[in-house]
Amino acid sequence: METLRLAIQHKTPEPREQPSPTGQVQVEKGPGRALLLTPDRIDPERLYPLITVLHGAGRREEMLVEAYREEPGARDALFLIPRSHHPTWDLIAADDRPDLDFLEWTYDLIYRRYPVDPDRQGLIGYSDGASYALSVGLSNPGIFRAVMGWAAGFLVLDEASISAEDPKPSVLLEYGTHDQLFPFERVAIPMREKLERLGYTVSFRVDQGGRHWPSGEFQPEALDWFFSEP
Repeated sequence: METLRLAIQHKTPEPREQPSPTGQVQVEKGPGRALLLTPDRIDPERLYPLITVLHGAGRREEMLVEAYREEPGARDALFLIPRSHHPTWDLIAADDRPDLDFLEWTYDLIYRRYPVDPDRQGLIGYSDGASYALSVGLSNPGIFRAVMGWAAGFLVLDEASISAEDPKPSVLLEYGTHDQLFPFERVAIPMREKLERLGYTVSFRVDQGGRHWPSGEFQPEALDWFFSEP
């Protein structure tokens, strides 16, 4: 893959005769699919945070839809849950970038339909989705303010997409101490140390005894952290 850069620019919503749909909104283009979760009512006079939720290998995005279905109303925010083209994300499973291209198109569509706050966009991912969230989020610091990851296995930085003037997104990571796929001492600790060496501020959470499955506290605590960030 040549670049992780998302070539998108924030837009204000276009005038429409009918308001944009709310609730659970299907977003599709060719094989690309995503679900946008919104509050029941969108106030055109305010801006809404946009958080993209990335599943792990094997997809299972329907589990995330169920887990996040109450969050738009509770957080007064938009949640985008895309589905990878392959069983996992293109950075891992493909030489081209079908997922990134679909995300570019989807963000542009959302910007033109909903009042998104450009300063309050984040990524939250699980396992492969956490690795993807870190790699895409930190490679696009002009778009994402924060990245939250449960059990991120690796990080790829597209340094050509990052300038010295770009702000560094905040990072929250959680790992289980008994993760059988990503051993804590070999993956979690080196990931935190690498990010800190690169100058990122890392909030690091440890799930004592946790295995390769997110703790019940990860989602609410990660979102509390995101929405409490100044």
